[in-house]
Amino acid sequence: KMYGQCGDLKSANFSFDTVSVKGSLTWTAIIEAYGCNGRLKDAINCFEEMISKGFTPNTFTFTAVLSICSQAGFVDKACRFFNLMHRIYKLQPSEDHYSMVIELLNRFGRVEEAQRLEIMSSSSSTQT
Repeated sequence: KMYGQCGDLKSANFSFDTVSVKGSLTWTAIIEAYGCNGRLKDAINCFEEMISKGFTPNTFTFTAVLSICSQAGFVDKACRFFNLMHRIYKLQPSEDHYSMVIELLNRFGRVEEAQRLEIMSSSSSTQT
């Protein structure tokens, strides 16, 4: 993660590649490294590779990915990943997760979807 924050993607990739046992923390770090350096499509591709290789993303991974989708304007991907988060991985979305997707939907004129998600967010926060 540190290499990525410093703009050194080559070292970030090298560190990632040399880790023999990868987990959600390692994957999240490389996803964030790509995101911090404006390589938003690469970050999303990395997330999709993580999933395809059978690794389980955690809430921090989804925070990074939804933030990247928001920066890039990847509305459909953000919605798909948000659904993966709570339907497949059974993770409870935080207020931040809801906010990122709602803001993105509103920004792209998908107001009805944003309103439905807002209602889900409200009912989710009253259940916890």
